[in-house]
Amino acid sequence: MKNVYDYKAINRLDLSDPKFKMLNKLNIFAFITILVSCVVGISLNYFLRMAGQPGGMYFIYILIGVVLCLIYPYFHEFAHAFAIVISRGKKPCIKFGKFAAYCGSPDIIFTKAQYFFAASFPFVFFCAVLIPLCVYLPAEYFVLPFMPLMYNVFGSVADYFMIYVVLSSPKRGIVVDCGTDIVIYVPGNCEAN
Repeated sequence: MKNVYDYKAINRLDLSDPKFKMLNKLNIFAFITILVSCVVGISLNYFLRMAGQPGGMYFIYILIGVVLCLIYPYFHEFAHAFAIVISRGKKPCIKFGKFAAYCGSPDIIFTKAQYFFAASFPFVFFCAVLIPLCVYLPAEYFVLPFMPLMYNVFGSVADYFMIYVVLSSPKRGIVVDCGTDIVIYVPGNCEAN
């Protein structure tokens, strides 16, 4: 780890710790969101047909949307990695586990602003790409960007939570993100309010 000897750790948040079980719950919540999106898509298919709009291939589009949701976590973590390379100029470690994917490195130290950028980048980027697609694509293609968009919104809950923890830390704090856990340090002579 880079030199943090002049700093003291004031907060450690480990989402993979069994006492939290938070990471699994967040991933299950995101997956349930995908299933709800499928029900919404099938309902839209019915109403599109009732309105005389083309809808015959809509079920296939829903299946394609599910596949896009299955590969979305890879794109999400690569977006984190891209943001880390931009903000810190260093290559992070990306890992994919049974219930979660994560990006981080114990050798990269972030300021609070750099961490905010790296943690929020996938959410902001994919919303900027997928929302206009939802608006401008014809109705029968709506489900293709909509399902990954919903997974982006609900799948980023862990990122929101970690951003909240980091931003509520003392002003001069630095962050070490190891993937599923973060450690916040403050200068040794600084009070941890």
